[in-house]
Amino acid sequence: MRKILILFLVIGLLISFFGILPFVFDYPFSEDANSGPRNYWELILMISYEGKGKYLVVGVLLVVLTIPAIFKQKGKERFS
Repeated sequence: MRKILILFLVIGLLISFFGILPFVFDYPFSEDANSGPRNYWELILMISYEGKGKYLVVGVLLVVLTIPAIFKQKGKERFS
């Protein structure tokens, strides 16, 4: 159970990082009408902009709900 909680915590942190990107970096504009991202970083930024903050909300919820569960699990292991 503890491994699953830590996995959810890591996933929540990654999704939160992904959700913060639009607030830190500008949208990578391209000059041509049909051009796309030039590299993977621009692709990541474009996808994170499409989420419109939903990634940040989901990531923070995962972190907030997982941390108390980890501490509760530690308390159970201590008294067992």
